[in-house]
Amino acid sequence: MPLAASIEFPRADVDALFRQIDRNQKQLGQSLKASVMRAAIYVAKSLSASTKIAPKLRPIVENPDKRYKTDHRRAPFGVMRYNPDGTQYFKPIYRTGEYGKLRFFDKKSVSWFKRDRTTGAGHWEKLPSGPDIANPDIFVPGIMTDKRRKIGRRGLAKKAWTWAAMNMWKGGRATLFGMIDLMGVRVFNHIDNPGVQITNRLRYATDAFKGGMNAPERALGNAARKLEYNLTQQIAKRMGAK
Repeated sequence: MPLAASIEFPRADVDALFRQIDRNQKQLGQSLKASVMRAAIYVAKSLSASTKIAPKLRPIVENPDKRYKTDHRRAPFGVMRYNPDGTQYFKPIYRTGEYGKLRFFDKKSVSWFKRDRTTGAGHWEKLPSGPDIANPDIFVPGIMTDKRRKIGRRGLAKKAWTWAAMNMWKGGRATLFGMIDLMGVRVFNHIDNPGVQITNRLRYATDAFKGGMNAPERALGNAARKLEYNLTQQIAKRMGAK
C-alpha cells in the first residue's frame, strides 16, 4: 500500500499498521481491500490532524531594503509573500509611508493621526492602528486591515489530506482553492494485492506539518494506534462485551 512516495515512514509503524489490516481481516471478516482502504483513511485523517493551519493574517515586517529610511517613496513596512518556486519576496504596504504625509503618535489614545495637505492645517484624521497581532513587536499606523495581509488559501494543506480521507474509496483528483489536480487518490483493485496511492502535489505540504519533518512519522504511528483501538472496540461489541 503506497501511502505517499515523498514521505518515508518508520518500519515499525508500517508493521504496526499492517498488523491492524490483518486483524481487520481475520477478526472482523472484512476483505483485504476493505481492510487496506480502512487503514488508508486513518492515515489520511492522521496526516490532516498533524497539519497546521496558517494564521489569518501575514505578520508585518520591516522593509529589508533599508533605503526606505532616506527615501520616503519606499514603504517602511509590508509583508512577505511566496513565489511559485517557494522563495520569499517583500510586498510593500505604502499606507505607512507615502511621500508628503504628516503623522504623529498620540500616547494618550495610543493612536496614530495623519494630516493631508488638502485637509488643512488644523484637521487630523485618526488612523486604524495598534500593535500587530501577528507580530506584536511592530506598531504601525493604518496597516492592520490591509487586504495584502490576508492569507487567501489558509487551511489548504489540511483540507487536502481531509479530501483524500473522504474520497479514499472512489479515488479521483481534486481541485481545491482553484488549484487544479492538487490531490490524487488512485485505487488498485487487485484481488490478491489491493492498494491505494495518495498523491499530494502541494508544494509546502511537508512544511505545514506540526513539529517539522518528524510529524508524518508520528502520524502513521497515531493512525495505527487509533485503528487498533477502534478495532478492539468493534470486536468487543460483536462479542457482547460491555
